[in-house]
Amino acid sequence: MLFPFGRPGPPPKGMPVIPGLPGLRLNLTIDHFQLLGTLLMMGLSQRPGFKNQLEELVVFIQKMQEAAEAISVQMEAVHKEFSRVKARMAEYQNIQPDEQAAAKPPRSYYANPLLHHLLRMLS
Repeated sequence: MLFPFGRPGPPPKGMPVIPGLPGLRLNLTIDHFQLLGTLLMMGLSQRPGFKNQLEELVVFIQKMQEAAEAISVQMEAVHKEFSRVKARMAEYQNIQPDEQAAAKPPRSYYANPLLHHLLRMLS
């Protein structure tokens, strides 16, 4: 089973899952992995408490599925809101610059109105 390092031979027909490990020439396909998985599960099923662990895993996977569904619903709502805001911004950009200047009140860049008033008096 163990061979010295060497140049790999021509690829076999079909696509192997793992083309090979250095020094270990295995040609594992999906069928091999299914067989290994089945043997692993048969070995694990003999352990005490395996059924409880498997049930906990199934409950965890169900919770993850519910969370994924809730996230997808929220993402759809966010996408709808984004589309609505994007449409509103497109409408806002279509307004002429004269209308924009008339519609906007003068901006106050300072949070403190007293400071703003003092700076306005100094200028």
